[in-house]
Amino acid sequence: MTAAKGAPLVSVVIPAYNAARFIERTLTSALRQTYRNLEILVIDDGSTDDTRPLVEAVTGSDDRVRIISVPNGGVAKARNIGIAESSGPLIAFLDADDLWHPRKVELQLAALLAPRGEDVAAVYAFSRVIDLDDRVVQPGSTFVCEGYVLARLLYAKFIGNGSSILVRREIAVAAGGYEPAWAARGIGGCEDLDFELKIAAKHAFLAVPQFLVGYRVYAGNMSSDASRMARALVATIEHHVRANPAVPRWAGDAALGSAHEYACSLLMRERLGKRALEQFACLARCDAGRALDVAATIVARKFRRLGKTQEAPAGEERPVFSGLDPSAIAGLPHAASRRDRLTMNRLASLDAALGKKAAVERPEPRALARTGYRESAF
Repeated sequence: MTAAKGAPLVSVVIPAYNAARFIERTLTSALRQTYRNLEILVIDDGSTDDTRPLVEAVTGSDDRVRIISVPNGGVAKARNIGIAESSGPLIAFLDADDLWHPRKVELQLAALLAPRGEDVAAVYAFSRVIDLDDRVVQPGSTFVCEGYVLARLLYAKFIGNGSSILVRREIAVAAGGYEPAWAARGIGGCEDLDFELKIAAKHAFLAVPQFLVGYRVYAGNMSSDASRMARALVATIEHHVRANPAVPRWAGDAALGSAHEYACSLLMRERLGKRALEQFACLARCDAGRALDVAATIVARKFRRLGKTQEAPAGEERPVFSGLDPSAIAGLPHAASRRDRLTMNRLASLDAALGKKAAVERPEPRALARTGYRESAF
C-alpha cells in the first residue's frame, strides 16, 4: 500500500535511550511499512552509546527519519516531545527495541478510515513476545475488545505494550500525553497503560486481530524489573479506578484483583516471596474467590514439578518474528480462564452502558488531514 494522494501523514514516535543494540532493527521495521506516508521521529533521550550516530546514518538515506536529541528525562517525556514535534493527524508509538510487521500501519489505518472507525480514537493490534534475537517466546493477549473498553482494559490490560496503538493526535494531546510523574515516584513502567486508560475513559477503540508487534522482553529492559512493574501496575489501576467513579465497585475490585494477581505472579517468578505474599493478601481482600483459584494453581504446579524428571525434553527451534504469518492465531492456547471469560463478558455489558454516556460527552473527532495539529501543551 503506497501513499495515495490525500493519504494522512502518520507520525511514528520512537523514544530511544542507549538503544544502539536494537535501534537499527527497529528503524528498519518502521521504514519497511507498506504504508509509506510516514514521518519517523527518534527522540534520543540523552543516550551515551552509539544511538545517535546509528540513527543519523539512516537519516542520510531516508528523509522521513528525523532525530531529536534531548537531555535524559525518561520515556514519558520523550514520547511527549515526539507528540509535540509531530506533524501528522495520527501517531504511532514504537519502542526502540520493538519490531513491527510491514503491514502494521496499513492495517490499522484502514480500520480507522473505515466507516466504523469514524468515532474511534485509537486502534491496537496483537503482539508476540520476542527475545534478543527477534525469536518469538510467546504470543500476547488475543482479546478483541472494541468500542468503549474502559472496564475491560482496567481488568485485562489487553493492549499489552506501547508499540501497539495508532492514535489520533488531537486525542493524545487532549489526554495530556504520557505522565512523567510515575517515573519520578520510582514506579515507572506502566506509562503506556496509563495513557491508554486516559483515552479509554472518553473514547472508543478498535482492534486489528493480527500479531503485528514484536514486543521485546529481556534482562535489563524496563519490562524485566518485576518488583517495579508490580508496583507500577497496581498503582496505575488504583489511580484509574479512583479517577472513574462511574465504574461500579464490583468492576473496580475485579480490576484491582487482576492487577494484584499479575503482580503476585511477577514477584513469585523472581523469587521475591515476601512481596508476593503481600500482593496475595491484597488480592484476597479484593477477590477472595480469585485468591483461592491462585492458591490452588500454585499448589498444583508444585505437585507437577515434583512428578517431573530432572531431564527436560529437547525444545523446538523458536521462530523469528518476521517469518510468522501475523494472521495465524487459530489453535493458539488462550490464557484466559473460565473466570476471566465470564468477567470479560460481564464487563463488556458494563462498557456498553458506560459508552453511551461517554458518547454524549465527548467532542466529535476532526477529519483526518496532514496539517493543522502543531499546537501542543507539551
